Amino acid sequence: MPPFSWRVNPTDLIKSFEAEHQNPASGALFFWAVWAVDSLHYLDDIDRTYDTSHATIADHRPDVVDVAHARWATATSITALDLCAAGLGHAFCDQQGTYELALAHFDPDISSHQDRRSKLPSPARKWVDAVHADPQYKTIKDSRDELTHSRIPRHFTLATAGPPQRLELELDGVKVGVRQLVEAARDCATRHVSDFIEKLPQL
Repeated sequence: MPPFSWRVNPTDLIKSFEAEHQNPASGALFFWAVWAVDSLHYLDDIDRTYDTSHATIADHRPDVVDVAHARWATATSITALDLCAAGLGHAFCDQQGTYELALAHFDPDISSHQDRRSKLPSPARKWVDAVHADPQYKTIKDSRDELTHSRIPRHFTLATAGPPQRLELELDGVKVGVRQLVEAARDCATRHVSDFIEKLPQL
């Protein structure tokens, strides 16, 4: 597949935001979010090719490839969204220091975050709330957390003939195929980061 084609030019909108708010740190974080989405589309091409060919590089085992792709997809997807939130923190919440704010720091269901949320322009709060309300976001975030911080159950079938079966990961008792997870991670980040970039002129 060709590289992802953005509906609007992210560079123009990010540069305009930087100029208006005099906050280059926010712009840099937004650019990283855009590049994270682009990299998810690159991963999707790699994973789709692997799904068809079942050919691994340098004889790496198929289960190793599947776990690597699942981690890459889920971690990058959540990172893309967190980078948008981090940029909002710099622009509107006077965020400074070593650590950046993440999307979770604007969670509408956590009372201690209400003061920080109140500093965001209304379109930014609506974007944050839309991401938190997206079931696909919850699936990707839970998957990222389990792949990063726990020993997630893995299921695979030893094929006696034909190509090897792709790995399934057990998430909250439900088996999810790696190909499905890669596509969901790509779509979730693409949808929400695209919406975010298009909202920049309103912020």
